[in-house]
Amino acid sequence: MFSLLRSCIPIKKATLKDIAKAADVSVATVSYVLNNVANQTIPDETKCRVLDAAKRLNYVPNLAARSLVKQKSGLIGILINRVDNEGIWRQLRYSSFVNRLERLLTDRGYHVVLSSLDATNPKLDIISERKLDGVFVVDVKQENFHLISSHFSVGVPLIVVDSIIEDSLFYKVNYDYEDAFSKAKASSLLEPGYVIIDSFNNAELAQSIRYRTGIDPRLIHVMEDEEKLKRFLEQNAEKGGIVLNELVGAIAAKYVNPSKLSVICTADCPEILPIAVNRIQYDNRKSEEAFQLMMKLLDNPMNGPEHKYIEVKASQR
Repeated sequence: MFSLLRSCIPIKKATLKDIAKAADVSVATVSYVLNNVANQTIPDETKCRVLDAAKRLNYVPNLAARSLVKQKSGLIGILINRVDNEGIWRQLRYSSFVNRLERLLTDRGYHVVLSSLDATNPKLDIISERKLDGVFVVDVKQENFHLISSHFSVGVPLIVVDSIIEDSLFYKVNYDYEDAFSKAKASSLLEPGYVIIDSFNNAELAQSIRYRTGIDPRLIHVMEDEEKLKRFLEQNAEKGGIVLNELVGAIAAKYVNPSKLSVICTADCPEILPIAVNRIQYDNRKSEEAFQLMMKLLDNPMNGPEHKYIEVKASQR
């Protein structure tokens, strides 16, 4: 009974004062280190001591207080452009990406605002009412991008994902599709006779993917519905094929021998594929790259890499 009562007693949260005592520094020094204040010269050894003490004491920052000090909201937006009547493969395409990105941001003390936008006619009234510290825009049409970006203040980092946007002000994070198709061909036992790609709102990205397949455009099928895919596969049943997106690959494997398929896993869920399928995986690399880039830009907008197009390569296996 005593142990049960003791477990119900709330645990006192560690404070800056507790960390200062444990690290043998002033409270001001702790505040400078934890808030990453740039204009203070603090030895690396002291920083490490403070961070180690904070970790040992399970310190959780007060996001509201920190936001007041830094004039920040602590909110990061993830805006996913969608179309009506999406197939299940498109509905689930970004589930793993969003889940991993949200965990990384939460661990860093941010809250995530996830919103689905109409890819054809995006309305940002709700988003505009929130002060976001940073924004990820996913699979956006080039012609709508500036309408979306204009809703955010100058200095708010905006990273474009799964899109090619001709604007040197913004960073773009995409897969290196040329590398992926090259690895798929090299690891397959069969010469690919066709390619199946997922559909995208961003026409420029879709065009780039088609070009990077290195295959006759007549042998490229864009996934729109299962019945059309079935007919296409029936015409090419004896050939080997490359499929972009394992959600599409799982459907394709219902109609052809799975051992003839090489699937480029862009949705980070390769486990849904039959064991015989040859897999090219990314292992959450896109969410990791997007997160690390956002952290650099939030710390200092000038901290980002010089090249605005970041292409994520598949894992080596």
